[in-house]
Amino acid sequence: MRRLDGRVVATTRDGAPDDPLTTLLEREGASVRAWATLAFGPAEDPDNLRRAAAALDDYDWVVFTSARSAEAMSAAADPRAEAPRVAAVGEATAAALRDAGWRVDVTGDGDATALVDALARSADLAGARVLFPAASRAALTVEEGLGALGATVDRVEAYRTRLTPPDPTPVLGDLAAGVDVITFASPSAVASLAEALAARWPDAIDGCGCAAIGPTTRRALLDAGVDPVRVATAAPPSLPGLVDACVRLAEGNDPLTTTEITRSHP
Repeated sequence: MRRLDGRVVATTRDGAPDDPLTTLLEREGASVRAWATLAFGPAEDPDNLRRAAAALDDYDWVVFTSARSAEAMSAAADPRAEAPRVAAVGEATAAALRDAGWRVDVTGDGDATALVDALARSADLAGARVLFPAASRAALTVEEGLGALGATVDRVEAYRTRLTPPDPTPVLGDLAAGVDVITFASPSAVASLAEALAARWPDAIDGCGCAAIGPTTRRALLDAGVDPVRVATAAPPSLPGLVDACVRLAEGNDPLTTTEITRSHP
């Protein structure tokens, strides 16, 4: 028996038909409902990224907090050329960088705060110049964290993230039929679903567990009013870790959960 047989899991990513999270969930037996909450596009001014890529020699580090930023920078710069040291937020981003030809010097545990900590352990950042190709909606965690360590951080938009709140009617229909767990892979996904459900948020999802990909997304859920006993955090913060968090919630035995999560089926 697969770990999510008979369970219904909703995803809140971009709704791509080849979404790797959907593939992982279905392999575990889950029936997946896709609620597309986000759309991604190129940077508003791609020339800024190209100029930054042409000036890599001016930097001591390039810091990446998503595979999409790695892809955008790889399209603008030649990773085979002499480059500064490279830091990746987690294994998925590091893999995307290596696939594109970059050497990765530091890999974090999948969260921006953990990446700052990993950089602090690996090098003296006082006076360092850091390039941060970021999503348009990326939090200030990297700039503030590295700035506090004495680094100068130049943030450049690598791609744009746009909220696309889903039509609430099918979402509410899915919830009424029964959803065991909702996955959230970013704070932006939390904001988008909350906007879609409006006054019904968060009451409409009270019967569901919420799987967060990392501490920042977990905090976004709690700040948005979701009961913490219904939230499990991926460990490690990756798509397979997110699936594991879904399993823990569905089984009602997440270590962060103090009351059993039950199915919302009537």
